Amino acid sequence: MSKMIVLNKFVVVTELASGIILSGDITTGNKPAEVVAVGAECEYIVPGINVILDWTKAMPFESESVKLAVIAYEHVKVILNVD
Repeated sequence: MSKMIVLNKFVVVTELASGIILSGDITTGNKPAEVVAVGAECEYIVPGINVILDWTKAMPFESESVKLAVIAYEHVKVILNVD
């Protein structure tokens, strides 16, 4: 995937478990996502970590045939697997 610049306090994620973005159904709201890129104003969230977010607030999009979603930082609720 080509490099992207994410603006302000937005986070770009891809789904870890199958079904949400691929099917367009984001109503379950509890599936984890992997962070792909973040805006400069995001604290604690970095690419490569797994998060729980409010999928109903996410905007799905595609980049180079990869299904992604962008969401405002405040809708990321939990950071998983923190050491």
